[in-house]
Amino acid sequence: MPVTAALTLVALQATAAVVEFGPVAPFRPEAPAVEPAQPPTAPPPVSTPPPVPAPAPAQPPAPVTSAPVEPRPALRGFAPIRYIETTEPTVAITFDACATRTHRAGFDRRVFDVVKREQVPITIFVSGLWVESHPDVMAELAVDPLVEFGDHSYEHPHMSHLPVARIVQEIDQTEAALAKYGKRSVAFRPPFGEWSHRLVYVVQDLRLPTVTWDVVSGDPSARTTAPAMIREVLRRSRAGSIIIFHINGRGRKTAEALPPILAGLRERGFRFVSLSQLMGAGGHE
Repeated sequence: MPVTAALTLVALQATAAVVEFGPVAPFRPEAPAVEPAQPPTAPPPVSTPPPVPAPAPAQPPAPVTSAPVEPRPALRGFAPIRYIETTEPTVAITFDACATRTHRAGFDRRVFDVVKREQVPITIFVSGLWVESHPDVMAELAVDPLVEFGDHSYEHPHMSHLPVARIVQEIDQTEAALAKYGKRSVAFRPPFGEWSHRLVYVVQDLRLPTVTWDVVSGDPSARTTAPAMIREVLRRSRAGSIIIFHINGRGRKTAEALPPILAGLRERGFRFVSLSQLMGAGGHE
């Protein structure tokens, strides 16, 4: 078949196809499907934490409460009574009667005989051990109206720096010994005359004044003579004096010197009173 005829035949067939099927569009690759654009999504709201409250202003620390503290006393204001300020021409004759655990001492009967004969009121400072060691003498002294008692500790220790509990014990034991005879001390005299402000304060809290002396007879000394004792006591005595002797056997010359001393004081116009009477008469130093 000639080429022209063949081409004519193909054209006729194509026309018929168009009539039957409709025009055919040229082939193009299908474009990928595109999803419709979504509107931008707003980010989720950020949760705001609740506001932090401002710290409360710092409060000053609460004061620490405790039991009230008793103010420490001015201990230097506490001192023994050495003599009594008085315008009355009176003096107090006092004796020590002390004993220890190793030396119970004795009782100077000759001295007491002078006191009885002269009718002189006296104050005897006893240690508790002396009281317990002399029951017969104590029974006699306790009923004598011329005699009153003072506390001179129990064992006659050095008391100025003892613990408070021991100080109280020394005094309480002696008071208990005296109480068996129906007596109580009118004052406290520290052994050896040694004292501290603290000791005086503690004793005062026990309702006892602390008393020493202003006139020393010197009778315990082995070198003391009767003339020296007489001279010293008469020279130093004044209104309100507190004079110290011993009646426990330590006063070697006391029985010999005491009569002239009492006579000399009377000649100078002095009267004898008990220590408690003298303390009630005026002020003290």
